[in-house]
Amino acid sequence: MRGKPRKLQLPERLRWNHNEWYRRRLLRQLPSGAGAALDVGCGLGDLARSIRADEVTAIDASARMIERASATSDRVRWIHGDVLTHDLERYDVVTAEASLHHLPLREGLARLAALTKPGGTLVVVGLYLTATWADRAVELVALPANAVVGLAKAVRGTGGSPHDPEMPIVTTAPTLPEIRAAAAEIVPGARIRRHVFWRYSLVWRAPEVH
Repeated sequence: MRGKPRKLQLPERLRWNHNEWYRRRLLRQLPSGAGAALDVGCGLGDLARSIRADEVTAIDASARMIERASATSDRVRWIHGDVLTHDLERYDVVTAEASLHHLPLREGLARLAALTKPGGTLVVVGLYLTATWADRAVELVALPANAVVGLAKAVRGTGGSPHDPEMPIVTTAPTLPEIRAAAAEIVPGARIRRHVFWRYSLVWRAPEVH
């Protein structure tokens, strides 16, 4: 049975951006000296601008997000489009930060894998739905830790709303068992880790062609 989305929220001034918290971890998974990179569901482009590659492409289904992101950098090729249907190349690096849950899980993961060149790297940092006893045990740690980090950020003046008001929001996500099952079929050998603040990471290296 699927769990219910979390309803407990910190006061606005104590809220903060969990995606930003895990961005450094995501970037550390990327190979150095990548030729071409694709960021899927780029939003305002914070991750895309941080990727070190010869060529960086970023795609988002929201025209408004692409309009705003494209005003921040001309180093990135910004695309307004649906990643499932848009004509794209294959890339040495494919990233998806808090965007896979905007797509049908299996179709979305299969598309990300197909966009990854042989020998390339796919890195996802995503949201999962709290549904199992293990999820709830982690949440017992996450809830007070979330408040402590929020308080520390508020004291430093770096807290506040974790989402831009124009950012499209999806209020559900797949469960971790669903994510693991899909990954076993579509990206076998992918390394999946649960993280404290309602995120998981998936790292997959596409098999080389011999």
